[in-house]
Amino acid sequence: MALLVPLIAMLATPVVSHAESTNPTPTREYVVDDYAQILDDTTKQMVINQEKQYQKTETHPQIVLMTVKSTNDENIDNFSDDVLEHARWNIGKKGLDNGVLILFAQNNGNNNVRISTGYGVEDILPDATTNQILQDNKGLLKSSNPEDVNTGLRNVFQRVSTVINKRYLKMSLNEARKKQQTNKNKNTMMGLLLGIIAVIVGIGVVIFLIRHNNDDDNHRGGPGGGRRDSSDGFWLGALAGSLIGSSGSIDNSFGGFGDSGGFGDAGGFGSSGGGGDFGGGGSSI
Repeated sequence: MALLVPLIAMLATPVVSHAESTNPTPTREYVVDDYAQILDDTTKQMVINQEKQYQKTETHPQIVLMTVKSTNDENIDNFSDDVLEHARWNIGKKGLDNGVLILFAQNNGNNNVRISTGYGVEDILPDATTNQILQDNKGLLKSSNPEDVNTGLRNVFQRVSTVINKRYLKMSLNEARKKQQTNKNKNTMMGLLLGIIAVIVGIGVVIFLIRHNNDDDNHRGGPGGGRRDSSDGFWLGALAGSLIGSSGSIDNSFGGFGDSGGFGDAGGFGSSGGGGDFGGGGSSI
């Protein structure tokens, strides 16, 4: 019996570690999830204090800082997407989708980092901006010194929160919703415009190919004149079909401001996320 207890403990430990790496469960603080034990108390308190500020707003934006030891041979982009598919990680306010996940994975010294943004903050934190934030701190984030990594993650959080604060700290819920709808309309119009351009360009290409093909037929002359290779029709049809298909899909890809989420409109600190939807943009190193 004395040997059985340590054996059970040994068997249980890898299971817990694996669960934290592949399917993280929020800590009591929710916004700070330091499974890799990288963050110092100053960094943790900074994230918590920022969340307390967000709780006082009507818009309830949310930034979660998470570290894990490993993504278990999965690239950090896919790992982040997998994490955010779970309802317990619906970061940000439902309908505004104004959450951000900053994820660090040790991955045997590779030190991978990703910033994932909700649909509602893509306009203020586009991929170019999140990538620049990571690149500016890459030396610290890729360091083998945990203190440097901690400093790098703190810097990244501060840069992200500065952007979020400018929009949401003094914005009312009605203003935020109007802004959200305006951005959605702009994206939809952009999608329609790109779709129209794609169709126009496609029609121009098809007309050019048809005329070019007819000119070739006229120059051939003789009994074979006017003959058209059957492959010409195939490629013209394929081109037209692909252009029509792409123009129809562009509008959908630009209109992504989802309202889904699993936890209602609560601010979420200490218990859950606020119901924000992800699937937006992001960058990683």
